[in-house]
Amino acid sequence: MSIITRLKRKKEHIKYSLIMEKHIKRDVFKDITIIHNCLSEIYFDGLDISSSLVGAKLDVPLIINAMTGGFEESYYINSALAEIAREKKLALAVGSQKIAFKYKHARKSFEIVRKINKDGVIFANIGTDCTLDQAKESVKMIEANALQLHLNVPQELFMKEGRRDFRGTWERIREIAENLDVPVIVKEVGFGIAREEALKILKAGVKTIDIGGSGGTNFIKIESMRQKVKPYKFANWGIPTAVSLIEVLYAVEGKAEVIASGGIKDGLDVAKALALGAKACGIAAPILYRLLKHGKKSVLNYIDEIIYELKLTLAMAGANNLKELSERPIYIGGNTYKWLKFRGIY
Repeated sequence: MSIITRLKRKKEHIKYSLIMEKHIKRDVFKDITIIHNCLSEIYFDGLDISSSLVGAKLDVPLIINAMTGGFEESYYINSALAEIAREKKLALAVGSQKIAFKYKHARKSFEIVRKINKDGVIFANIGTDCTLDQAKESVKMIEANALQLHLNVPQELFMKEGRRDFRGTWERIREIAENLDVPVIVKEVGFGIAREEALKILKAGVKTIDIGGSGGTNFIKIESMRQKVKPYKFANWGIPTAVSLIEVLYAVEGKAEVIASGGIKDGLDVAKALALGAKACGIAAPILYRLLKHGKKSVLNYIDEIIYELKLTLAMAGANNLKELSERPIYIGGNTYKWLKFRGIY
């Protein structure tokens, strides 16, 4: 694939994700209810929402998840995201760094995040078709705390220029997990992870899984918009976020950290994911949309709103911290319950 084609595709992904964001009805945890605690005895200003992930403390259990990098505009996007992450003490993941191995000028759009956020928690990112050397260089490029290995089979299949050979994926994950000096995070990009694959990922030596469930940005739809065709039968392909989160948590049984992402929109969504057992939540498109449409201040206000809503939920659940929140009873209904019942999880 030519550099021009790759750069053009990255720009189009942003363009169409912004268009899609205006029409997505994000409600991925509608079937999940945290049981109210009428005897709550919390002190609101003393609530602790800190968590830990890949060996690092997170003052706020949020990740600005992987979005972009490699072209001129992405330098300014990633600069702003790094400033936001630094100011709000959020973890930050860069977009796929593969382009930086073919186009050296693209490196600066990734390197800038560490220059701006010198002490922050930052994740490198590359696809599972990479080599061990590329994985190591991705980490070195931004002095990353961890490496996201992203899984995106549907996206690749629906791209005309996408790859068609996925052989050796598990073995590459295993090799990288065994030989990298930082933790590896295996991450889906919007189609979810089932319990069967979660067990295989765990067996590969990976200790952190980002479920990337269905319900947010849909790359099948984005690719169909790029090519001006309709995906029809496959438009809703994937495992819903709430289902995928519960399936993965059920499978790993505490032997791996689990990140919830895919359609998360507000503090109540974050609270529900954490109550189910996630260690942190990843948000991407809603942040990018606000940044490009309304500016950095809009994103900062959005993050503040998420944090406030998360604390409100803790207060009403009678939880002083995220551990206590995870011990609170939960009701699961609707299609989520039906799915889990059929799968033998509940």
